[in-house]
Amino acid sequence: MLDLPHLLRIVDAIILPMLAIGILFLSKISSGERARWAERQFYVALMVMTFVTLRTVALSGDLWLVHTGTLGIMIIGSLMVRTQGTPLAMQPRFHL
Repeated sequence: MLDLPHLLRIVDAIILPMLAIGILFLSKISSGERARWAERQFYVALMVMTFVTLRTVALSGDLWLVHTGTLGIMIIGSLMVRTQGTPLAMQPRFHL
């Protein structure tokens, strides 16, 4: 049976990085109103992974490579992979 520290370790090592990469994937394949929602979720996940990575590195945790790699994939993936819809910053404000 798993106790709480082991369960938190599994979440920290496996579930959190997979969730962050999944949100990145969702933000890239979505379009329209769902894309706006997915981008907001991506920014929240990016902030969470940044703080988790900073905590892990500052405490010299065993999972520093997993967290740093996940954060790197999120940053590079957000810049390199094209989105399906128009990004929020590129949408026109006025229609002529």
